[in-house]
Amino acid sequence: MTWILGRKRMLRTVNRHLRRRIGIISGSGPDAGLDLMRKIVVANRKFLGPGAGDKDAPKIAMVNFPEIGGPHGHWDLTPGSEASAELESNMKIAVNTMSTLSDYFCVACNTLHNLQPLIEATSTSGAKFISIVDVVEEYCQEHKIDSLVVMGSTMTTDVKDTSPYAPLSGSVALPVLEDSLRTAQQSALEQIKSNGPFGIETQQMFQDILDSVPGDDILLGCTEFPLMPVTTKKRLIDPTQLLAEKLLALSWGYEDGVLPIYTSELEGVMSEKESIPVA
Repeated sequence: MTWILGRKRMLRTVNRHLRRRIGIISGSGPDAGLDLMRKIVVANRKFLGPGAGDKDAPKIAMVNFPEIGGPHGHWDLTPGSEASAELESNMKIAVNTMSTLSDYFCVACNTLHNLQPLIEATSTSGAKFISIVDVVEEYCQEHKIDSLVVMGSTMTTDVKDTSPYAPLSGSVALPVLEDSLRTAQQSALEQIKSNGPFGIETQQMFQDILDSVPGDDILLGCTEFPLMPVTTKKRLIDPTQLLAEKLLALSWGYEDGVLPIYTSELEGVMSEKESIPVA
C-alpha cells in the first residue's frame, strides 16, 4: 500500500489547476442550496477516493439571493405580472453575479426552471447553465423510465401546462395527480420552508403525502423534498443528486457530464464508462 504524507493515495490523479468552477444560485430556499453543495462535496470525496484532502475539493461558489425566494407559483411566474417582472429582474442579477464566479452554474430550485430561457439568455460571460430539468430527462432516457410521477409545488406538478418538467412528456408519461394531492404538497413545502425539515409533524405530513402518491418512479421535484426522511419501497429520484454529480463531472473535465466508474448515491449502480485522463 502506498502512502503519501501519511495519507492513502487517491484512487484518481487529478489536475487541480484545470478544475472548473461550480456556481450555485441559492435562495429558493437556502436549505436547498446548502444541500446541493453538500452533495457535490460528498460525491467528490467518493469519486476521488479515501486519500483526497482539502485541496482536492471542488471549487464551489454559492450565493444566497433571498430576492428569488419562494414559494413560487402563478402569482410570480405568470409573464406580465408585477411580481413576475420583479422576480425576473432579481434572477438576472443573480445570474450576472454567478456568471462571473463560475464556469458551470445552476439554480437550486425546480420551479424556477420555468425561467430557464431567461437564465440562458442572461448568462453571456461564458459560464454555462446546467438545468436540473435536463439532467432528469437524461436520467430517464438512460434508465428507460417510461412513466414518472412529479412531486413538488402546485406549479411543478401541473405537468400538462406550467410545470418546468412538462416538456418531458414527449419522451416519458407524466401522470396527472389529483388536485387535493397537489395542494397538500404545496402546503408541505411551505411548511418545510417555514419550519425546516426536522419537525415530527412536518415529517409525518410528508410521509402521508408520499404514501398517497401513485406510481413506482417518483421525482422529488421540489428541492425541499429530498431533505425529508421517509420510508418507502418506491424509487425516489432526487434531481439535486443528479445535478450534483453532473456538475462535479463537468468540473473535472468530463464534458459529457458523467463520472467514470462511479457508483451514484441515487441508486447504487456503477457507471461502466471508461475513465479518461484529467491530469
